[in-house]
Amino acid sequence: MKRLLFAILATGVIVGGCGKAEKTKKESEPDQSFEGSTAEETEVKDAWWEKELEVYESTDLPREMTKDEKDLMRKPGEFSGDQYDEQAAIEKLKELPDHLTSEQYSEAIVKLVAEDYHEEVQELIKFDPTIEATGSRPDEEIDEPTVNGVHYAILLDASGSMNAQNKGGTRMEEAKSAILSFIDVLPKESTVSLRVYGHEGTGSDADKERSCASTETLYNGANDAGKVKSALNQVKPAGWTPIGKAIAETKKDIPGDAGSAIVYVVSDGIETCGGDPVKEAKQLAAEGIEPIINIIGFQVDNEAQQLLKEVAEAGNGEFTLANSKQDVEKYWQEEYQRLMRAWEKWQREGLKEVEAKQQDLMKKAEGLGQSVMKKSEIEFKHAEALHIALSKEGIQEEYDITNKVWNLLYDRQQKIWRYGYETGTKTWREAYEGGNKVWREIYYEGNNKWQEYYHKQ
Repeated sequence: MKRLLFAILATGVIVGGCGKAEKTKKESEPDQSFEGSTAEETEVKDAWWEKELEVYESTDLPREMTKDEKDLMRKPGEFSGDQYDEQAAIEKLKELPDHLTSEQYSEAIVKLVAEDYHEEVQELIKFDPTIEATGSRPDEEIDEPTVNGVHYAILLDASGSMNAQNKGGTRMEEAKSAILSFIDVLPKESTVSLRVYGHEGTGSDADKERSCASTETLYNGANDAGKVKSALNQVKPAGWTPIGKAIAETKKDIPGDAGSAIVYVVSDGIETCGGDPVKEAKQLAAEGIEPIINIIGFQVDNEAQQLLKEVAEAGNGEFTLANSKQDVEKYWQEEYQRLMRAWEKWQREGLKEVEAKQQDLMKKAEGLGQSVMKKSEIEFKHAEALHIALSKEGIQEEYDITNKVWNLLYDRQQKIWRYGYETGTKTWREAYEGGNKVWREIYYEGNNKWQEYYHKQ
């Protein structure tokens, strides 16, 4: 009998049905078919080799199974896998009628030793190679300046103390220069407003009421450094310090369609008009868009530092102490460095997560395919042993039939093996390519964001 190498990937058809076994009749016996089925014929029809193997039910599959996959959903044979008992199986085969076709012999053997493939088949059909990184991008977790719809509200203290001299000029001159440096690197699609307070009257008691009532929006619109500079040129240090009133009025400057808002308060002192900036900061932070209030304390003493810190905390923001223009610019620089680190961390963690998920999916796909292939080899090993036993017992007397039975069993094994190999390889490749695609997306997005903030410094 031929013995083909198992390494050859031959194709064939998995035999799914079988013809009815028939008892041979001697020519001298009369034909009694018109008298109805005999007890012997009824027994043959109910015999194990005539019954179809039961099929596993499948649900929630993303596509319809192929004919071959449906055949692999049949329940395993009595002597499959670890249940294989060669002698018991041979005794069962001795029950077969004489002179069956090669297809009937082959199907009878398969019914006894067929392996259970249904779990692998369903898992391969359901296999989802989709890979997603679960880490939140910095623009979702951090006040990320490049998000469309962000409004930057700048509140500038124009009280008389801002006229005090500093190393690079007056406090006001240095504050204006730092604000313009910041405006210059904001996202072009963002909107900006500039509000001043305490810019009217003087620091005298006589002008206190007028000065404390003074807060005004000098610019509100697109990010235009030239227009913001023109507005800043109008500001002259004058009177008292109504920080609370300025914060309260800021909500008028934030566009109704803004996705978020970041408020920057530049001040050199504490509230001097009897307002409650902490309360106003809490109320503003409770608005629907939840603005963030960052305080830049410019040349402030310890008492002012404490108050401004409380205002910043009430507005879910941060307080930064600045004693010069360089300090203010350093603050903006640190904001961008913080975002650079955030994007770098997001990229690093995302790439690590994607690689791990990709490896898991590839391992799963390979394992499913290998399992089908291994089971097909076990099944054929058992089927071939029974086929040889049938030949020795003389049950299969004709050489042609014996040869055809072996070929049918081999073809079945090769087809199942090929299904496991090709389907497993296909799903492995999908997981590999899908993981690489997401990896590249995260890598380039992280790099682009990092470089964007690097150049803004």
